[in-house]
Amino acid sequence: MNREDIEVAVSTHLPGLSVQTLTSVLEVLEELGVESRADLALVRWDRMPAAIRNALSNEARPSPGDRKDMVRAVVDQMFEHDLNPTRAICHSIARSIVRDYPKCFADVRKKGDIVGDGCHSLLQQIKTRVEYKNRNNTLARRRREKRSRTAVVEGGRVMARAPVDQYGCVRWSPTELPAGETMETLYEIKKQLCNIYSEKGKGGAETAEALMEKTYIIQRQYLNSVPAPAVVEIMEEWPFLFSQRGLYAHFGLLTDVSILVKLQEALNSKGSTIIRFCQELSRHPTIEDILADYKPETSDKAACVLLLLMAYFKEPKTSIMTEILPSTPCLIVQGDLMKPRSWMLSIEKNVVMGPHNNILSRLAALFASFYNLNLQYPEDSSCTLEFIQRYSHFKISILLDSSLDPLAKRKRGNINPHVSTFSRKLVDFEWQAN
Repeated sequence: MNREDIEVAVSTHLPGLSVQTLTSVLEVLEELGVESRADLALVRWDRMPAAIRNALSNEARPSPGDRKDMVRAVVDQMFEHDLNPTRAICHSIARSIVRDYPKCFADVRKKGDIVGDGCHSLLQQIKTRVEYKNRNNTLARRRREKRSRTAVVEGGRVMARAPVDQYGCVRWSPTELPAGETMETLYEIKKQLCNIYSEKGKGGAETAEALMEKTYIIQRQYLNSVPAPAVVEIMEEWPFLFSQRGLYAHFGLLTDVSILVKLQEALNSKGSTIIRFCQELSRHPTIEDILADYKPETSDKAACVLLLLMAYFKEPKTSIMTEILPSTPCLIVQGDLMKPRSWMLSIEKNVVMGPHNNILSRLAALFASFYNLNLQYPEDSSCTLEFIQRYSHFKISILLDSSLDPLAKRKRGNINPHVSTFSRKLVDFEWQAN
């Protein structure tokens, strides 16, 4: 708590307080969690539009239009005190609004659980409004250079490596050996795994599963090495990593997430909502074409949802599903996209898995490959992949241990604004439909 700063603020607004009373006020504020002057900012709800006041009294979510009116009123009140409020102040205001009226403004999923701290979408709206009002004020603008990513160049191949543990992997670089094992015995087990693969191919994945789990520590050491090994090298050294069982198991150890189960749950809970939401959109020919081809009785629902997401975010479907192989992980479809015969997974222009006829299993493998191999999402499909990651309840980013990374708290809240906006629209659509 910045006691001196808060004491000045209280004394300015309440002059003439005795030392004893001022001390008591500061103690109460500290107990309430007030840490800075920004936490003292209050929203004057009596100056809000009537529709917002009615929504608050009924504990109902306001319509998108009413919510925008509220944001305008909130920012107007903020500008009465500060013509260039910082992000910290905007966050404090958004957090206090959500804390006081969670049923009206919190970011929630279909089952009612709050996303993150519940105020990200509101914060984005407030900050956007502040920037709009300051659009002609050059002194109010703040610009930062983008941080460069570490890239590995090898044989003309450039692959960006994700920052260590950015996505909350719980066992990204383990150091503790399995009980009773040494590095020498683990490499002996690795030789056993190669022998099993040479005899049985990927059909030996079930036999190899326990041995793969035991050698997980040296797998991570190999995958995390710099320069990063090429996929063809990984396939030679650890072939079972590219079996469906091996890929899922490694991802499970890395993140503590059962990815296929989470994707199936997400499709069951949110897939129909996304389709209905897109049916309500107007002036969006690409989405209209996808929906025209979708036949609930015969089409693949998961494929339809994936295509709709990419169309909504204006991302090319070839960035995830393609016939020409890129260097980043992607899905190869055989047959019509809405009724595919089979799917395969390609990484660095190598088909590493498939063919399989279940798109969810391929999508799970696609996500697992990004995490297992330390690869970033491709820029032209990042919104679609981030939306699926965040709203399939992976909760991977929440698992980051802030004691290992001082930037963990900031990273956890760094949601793509397009993803945040789409999520908020879905929540509003569900509330109105119900």
